[in-house]
Amino acid sequence: MRIFLIGLLLTCFCGCSSVPFKPTASVSVQNITPEKIRDDFAASLPEKFELLNSVVFQYGTSSFVALGYTSADIKNKVFAVTGLNPAGIKLFDLSGNDTGIETKFILPEFSAKGDFAKAVGEAVRKIYFDRIPPSSAKIIKRKKQIIFQESIPDGMVEYIFAGADNLLTEKRYYQTGRPFSSVFYYEYLRDNSKLYPQDIVFKHHQYHYQLRLRLKQIWGW
Repeated sequence: MRIFLIGLLLTCFCGCSSVPFKPTASVSVQNITPEKIRDDFAASLPEKFELLNSVVFQYGTSSFVALGYTSADIKNKVFAVTGLNPAGIKLFDLSGNDTGIETKFILPEFSAKGDFAKAVGEAVRKIYFDRIPPSSAKIIKRKKQIIFQESIPDGMVEYIFAGADNLLTEKRYYQTGRPFSSVFYYEYLRDNSKLYPQDIVFKHHQYHYQLRLRLKQIWGW
């Protein structure tokens, strides 16, 4: 079993580092109704799921790879995430909700240079929670993008829909008028009629770190 797990981990990491993300197709949205694409997208998102991702965490010139198991209940905004290294050794085990995070286990090396658990929790929340713009959002229709703008305390969120299927391709968070963090979604696939992005990039512009996720397996509920 351990040999199988190590083989799976190495396969995931090789795939994550060697295959570039496919860019979103540039397609006109002239005849697209913004409210319809938002409603269609909302209906296609899973309420609960479990995912296996290969992960690259990068901070400055330092980086590490991991296999990440994530379970999430989107309706109730709770999640759990566990990370393993290429040898199958547990790196961290976290759970949280939309306001906080609980550290069940974390290697000392990860907590020595800052609040790693908080960084992971923020990334998970912004990647998987709140992907549907509210009906009150301002709509900006460009040639090849539809942007929904939502005001939040101390800032704004932009939801950008684009591509051949007019899906969410980016979320941008601003604080005091400056970019704070961004999430990029690539190459959605359907599993049991629900949409899952195969590749995700989370960038924190203020703290200068990023996560790259590549989807390996889905357990939808």
